[in-house]
Amino acid sequence: MALRFIADSMLGKLARWLRIMGFDTLYFSSISDPELIKRAREEKRIILTMDARLALTLKKDKCVFLSHSDPYQQLKYLVKEFNLDPWSNLFSRCVYCNELVEKIKDKSEIKNKVPLHPFNSNSSFYRCPVCGRIYWEGSHHQKIKTIIKSLVS
Repeated sequence: MALRFIADSMLGKLARWLRIMGFDTLYFSSISDPELIKRAREEKRIILTMDARLALTLKKDKCVFLSHSDPYQQLKYLVKEFNLDPWSNLFSRCVYCNELVEKIKDKSEIKNKVPLHPFNSNSSFYRCPVCGRIYWEGSHHQKIKTIIKSLVS
């Protein structure tokens, strides 16, 4: 079974990076501890937190306390701790709402929804079925891959 995470309100950047790497990660900018715990239990998610008090109240296998405030160090720790493969599902989730993105079959349907240069220079586009955001491979993809390589090597 694939690991599923829920990040507390202090871990927005980490949640975004986990989503970029394709990991199912819920994040709410404002969520109470009881609601966070409830969602984690109902959805069988691992809680990621920087709240030492919260971490002490939960079992280690249900909660990971992250002592480092740097999101890259947090990500590096999680990749090692859970033996995560950051490459197999890279760019498969919407970084905003966590849904799996879907390939757009006919790019003409998004012609007026993306800038002209990416539209003309890319053949593959993806859309989030929930929030409608459109994704394509741009120069940021290589930058992201470089950052991930530096974290996992």
